[in-house]
Amino acid sequence: MAFTRTAFLHLPVRGCRCLCFIVVALAIVVLSSRDVNAQSSADIFAAIEKSIEDVVEKAEHSIVAIARIPIAPEPLDRQPARAPFGLQPDLQLNDPLAPGYVPKNPGTGILMASPDNPRLRLILTNYHVVRGGQPFRNDGIIRSESRIAVRFSRTQAAWATIYAADPRSDLAVLAFDPSDIESAPADIPVIHFPDDSTIRKGQFVISLGNPYAIARDGSPSVSLGMISNMSRFPFMETTSERETIHQFGTLLHVDTRLGPGTSGGALLNRDGHLIGITTSLAALEGYETSVGYAIPLNSSMRRIVEDLLRGYEIEYGFLGIVPGVPREARATFGSVTRETRGVAIRQVVPDSPAFRKGLRPNDIVLAVNGVPMFEPTDILREVGLLAPGSTARLRIIRASNGSEKIVPVPLAKWPRRHVDQIIVSNDRYPLWRGLKVDWPTSRTRHFDFDRPYPRAVVVDRVEPGSPTEIAGLREGDLLTEVHGVEVESPVEFLKAVANSNGPIQVRLLEGSREPLIRTIGPNR
Repeated sequence: MAFTRTAFLHLPVRGCRCLCFIVVALAIVVLSSRDVNAQSSADIFAAIEKSIEDVVEKAEHSIVAIARIPIAPEPLDRQPARAPFGLQPDLQLNDPLAPGYVPKNPGTGILMASPDNPRLRLILTNYHVVRGGQPFRNDGIIRSESRIAVRFSRTQAAWATIYAADPRSDLAVLAFDPSDIESAPADIPVIHFPDDSTIRKGQFVISLGNPYAIARDGSPSVSLGMISNMSRFPFMETTSERETIHQFGTLLHVDTRLGPGTSGGALLNRDGHLIGITTSLAALEGYETSVGYAIPLNSSMRRIVEDLLRGYEIEYGFLGIVPGVPREARATFGSVTRETRGVAIRQVVPDSPAFRKGLRPNDIVLAVNGVPMFEPTDILREVGLLAPGSTARLRIIRASNGSEKIVPVPLAKWPRRHVDQIIVSNDRYPLWRGLKVDWPTSRTRHFDFDRPYPRAVVVDRVEPGSPTEIAGLREGDLLTEVHGVEVESPVEFLKAVANSNGPIQVRLLEGSREPLIRTIGPNR
């Protein structure tokens, strides 16, 4: 059987060396199952090649190259970045928006449409790609260390700002001024999610990115591979990943090449839909680089992405337990002995959502929303990816008697950390009479695993001169009631004050500042 070399070795797209081997392997599988002649084999190769080319041609215009430019001047003795293929950059090209500029901190971004405004174009990328960049809404809290330049094509580039950033998911969204480029906002192509968010091991994927800043003309490089595994962990040596949700095992392991600069790139399915965001940060520098990792865009991660596209702070679910060791052997509950496999609860926060639903130490969690639990990280991942206010259905075995049951637990909000790195452009919970409230765990000083969880909302912001300030409320106060109605979430608070035009009485948590009852007057 004769194969035509040009059918698969000279693809008119960049960075496809590994593509050849996968196409060959795929074609061999197809050809081995049927008796075909040389002409039909060439047709099969051509069809595979054409399918990949069509996906790349449609998606590559939605991929941008990102450069993080330090605001402070760099030391004069710093050597210029090594350029690919041994070519040295033109030192006169100091304008980051000029064609051919070689950035020292490259990355990739994906053009997306706002969920609430289909004409608004934003750029999705990894947070570590743009960390320290200028925020879209600068309230003086975030210190800017860099400017962010994005390149759409050889002739189109623009400055961008951080519209929203969430260090825990390592995701960020950039905003740019459409007037800086030639295309009208609605004419800029975007990549869409698939209707089915299911991702499978062995699924073929196409990645588009900017390895080694090679996409200086706005043309991303492409590689083809497959999903090697699911729910992977980053290497422990990569310290920058240790405080993200991904340390609990969320990542996709893909066998595409993901060199420096591919973080924030698109991982597409065979239909050209976005199923993941590539990240080169999870790999261990100095080791195997022919494999990589990607953040999966399943239903849980889509919630995070869509909230970032709205400019919101990302919220994670809080159950109120400390998981203990896995249980994979015979366990005794009173007089009952049974085989079990799950994760034992080591500690329950007093008055937390789990406590109120009767969960106690030594109870064993078998599954969360139908997902089996084998390790403590499994619980932290599945609960953390849910939104506050949603319900986690825990299948448990009671430590007291060995009975098995389903316990639905409405979740609170995971304690907010790294406040200085969280960037938002819009408030999820609107101001009311100069007052913004949040879950009590939004300020970590109100939370301790050994102290009762506060049944209250926290005063997150007080506008100067507002009725709230006049009433004597301060940031950090905990409010338990509105006109005698208990409130434990921002949604409950806003519902309690809705359609109220007159003075409103609120109660502070017992043990707070006196007096406990404060009256907030109407807006003037």
